This record gives sequence, C-alpha cells and structure tokens, in this order.
Amino acid sequence: MISSCYKLTYDPAGTPVVLLNYGDKIEAELEFPLEKSVEVVQLVDAPAPFIRVAKNAVANFSVARALDAASDKEARAAVLAALVLSQSATKKPLKIEVLGYTDRYWTFANATIKSHRVRRYLETPKCRWVQALDFVATGLTQTGP
Repeated sequence: MISSCYKLTYDPAGTPVVLLNYGDKIEAELEFPLEKSVEVVQLVDAPAPFIRVAKNAVANFSVARALDAASDKEARAAVLAALVLSQSATKKPLKIEVLGYTDRYWTFANATIKSHRVRRYLETPKCRWVQALDFVATGLTQTGP
C-alpha cells in the first residue's frame, strides 16, 4: 500500500463526496488511460487507409483505497454500506487535485462510477477493508496556470 497524492471529489459544486483524499492508503498509483474515438476508413486504390479521429476522448481508470474500521464486524458492515451508497452514483463532475498544488486542479465534466468492488482485506492485523472504484470520465479541463 502507498499513500495517495491525489484528492478525488465527486460532484464538487453540488453535494461533494471525497472518494479519495491525500494520504489515503491505495493499492497502486493512479493511471489515467485516455482513449479517443478513431475510425479507419479503407479507401479503394489508396496506398493507405484514412484515419478519422473524433473529438471524443474517454478516460477509464480505477482506484482501490484501504480503510480501517474499529472491529471486524464494522469492516464487513462498511463493505455492505459502501455498496448501498454506490448504487445511486450517476453522471457528475469529478475534480482531481494533486498534493502540493494550491493554484490548479483538473475536472472531468462528466464522470460516473461504472463498477464498485469492496472486500474485507485480510492480509493485515488491522480491521481493514478495500473499496475499488472504476471510473468512466470525459471532458477533462484544467483550472489554473
């Protein structure tokens, strides 16, 4: 486990929910793979096909954070409570802040949690559970310099 250098806030202008905070224990560094819509058009008698790149870009990324509970039963109850809350996730903006930067942040205009995996983490003497969120997000912009 490593400490997070990111803060992810779901619906920052509405009812903000911090899904990941600075210092939270995470299983791996966040990766942000971005895919663009691309169409390959086969042209008759042309030396190469034509590639049409759309303006759409979608990021699919995941984060798995570890949370501690006071007891084993509370960790297991937290797993189930997280599932109940995640069912209501809809399309909202997602704000990303990087530790150390106070003059800028990044926002996906549209993001949703497409899957949510939770489990009791048994490889530690603590009463720990893991919440893994898979995001689909579009419309990334930067605010600040």
